[in-house]
Amino acid sequence: MSNHSCNYLLFRCMDFRLKPSVLNELLEVIGCSEGNFDLVSVAGSAKDLLSERQGEKEFLLKQIELSSKLHHICKVIVLLHDNCGAYGIADKDEEEETQKQDLAKIEKIIKNNFKDIEFDGFIVKNTSTGDLTLKKV
Repeated sequence: MSNHSCNYLLFRCMDFRLKPSVLNELLEVIGCSEGNFDLVSVAGSAKDLLSERQGEKEFLLKQIELSSKLHHICKVIVLLHDNCGAYGIADKDEEEETQKQDLAKIEKIIKNNFKDIEFDGFIVKNTSTGDLTLKKV
């Protein structure tokens, strides 16, 4: 087996409105270029790391473990987005506050389980209009 590596593991929501071409442009701005990250797309992004259902959390932790082991990642990037059906919060301010709190919890879980891996959390804004921007949390 040959040695492959990339710098990042990117968690993103499976939402079709997060168009890969636009998202890749935004990721370039933060130094996460196409071809330099492993990608995990699931409903709600990495919010299942906070799930009471052990299997959901274990699945996502396994993705980090494998990406670290096989591709030697140095950072996990989690993208949440506004107007997210997995969150199901109608009030946009309440949704953003909840997502900020969740990203802080997710960061702790990742740092507790993977000491050498850094973390960045972002919220993709303007999902409804398609004019996507990234907000670092």
